[in-house]
Amino acid sequence: MALRSGFPWWLPLLTAAIAALIAVIAAQSTASAWDADVHLWASGDRPAADFADILLDPSIQDSAADGLMASEFGPAAINDVSIEYTDTLIRLTVRADTESDAELLAISLAQAALDEARSRFGDDSGLDLLGLVRPGARQVAPLIERSAAWASAVGLAAGLILAWTVAARSQPATSPPSALGRLGRTGLTPLAVLNPRSDHAPALTAALRTMNGVVAITTLHTDAPLPSQLMQSAARLAADQTVIWLDARRPAFQPTFGAPPFTIRFVEWSPISRPAQIRQAARDSAANAPDDACVLLILDNLSDPDTVAVARAASNVILIAPADTHADDLLNAKRTLNDSPLRGVVLTNAQQSDQLDFELAQMPE
Repeated sequence: MALRSGFPWWLPLLTAAIAALIAVIAAQSTASAWDADVHLWASGDRPAADFADILLDPSIQDSAADGLMASEFGPAAINDVSIEYTDTLIRLTVRADTESDAELLAISLAQAALDEARSRFGDDSGLDLLGLVRPGARQVAPLIERSAAWASAVGLAAGLILAWTVAARSQPATSPPSALGRLGRTGLTPLAVLNPRSDHAPALTAALRTMNGVVAITTLHTDAPLPSQLMQSAARLAADQTVIWLDARRPAFQPTFGAPPFTIRFVEWSPISRPAQIRQAARDSAANAPDDACVLLILDNLSDPDTVAVARAASNVILIAPADTHADDLLNAKRTLNDSPLRGVVLTNAQQSDQLDFELAQMPE
């Protein structure tokens, strides 16, 4: 059967029905039993316990049963006798196989106790018969409806627990969000997905070949490693005259604060800024590159204001980021490059599954 909203709603109903059916079958196999109640009044000075002893006397019970005529089901027999009493009121309960036997035996036993009390304590024994507590005996076994109701409730509860367990196990295991999924939530476009065990240069080359010219800027921190796949791709693209490779890690392009070659009165001289030097070097290295060249930017570079300045001045920007980059970091990068024409992201060190998902997404439908 199918699940409705992932929950097997039919399972609690099934277990409740099965439990009720089993309870009915079990109850029907139980022998019938009926209880009839009689009240007696101990009005004298003699305690009610003395009369209770008479009612519980097996010989008195036997005489009460022997005094009744046999019915079509055979001789009436007392199955059980119970007594409850206060100082004056005695409640006698007699159990038998049928409703009529229970009533007749209860009255017969009460009458036999009255006769025995007069025999033991005289005519003024102080014990009187008040009569049946209610017309008709009550059935105490089998209680088919009550048993079925209780069994159904228990079966329903067990079915709910079982259904929740089945529903929980049927749910697919929650997997961590994929790299492409994180990109999708940030609104960034994946341009290439590089797997550490694959040849990165062809993949990145294919992703960037559509750009007219590319300026690749490496990380600007001296202690940061240079991604090997970026080096490979840059070399491949440089051989193609598609990329301009600049190693802009410090202390490269540091402004010099030496004495100016000449002085103009009232004009304060300042050296060329580092971003300007980087852009100038890119232009000098790409004499044949078009004006809409692209800046290849590593995510770690965004902590350096010079890099951000170069990116904001570029016509196109491609971000290089590890595939396990947190979505918040990607969003922060997108905000930092808000004024830049960010074309997309190249993911490095990706899982094989991320690379396969990317390749499948590029296939024509």
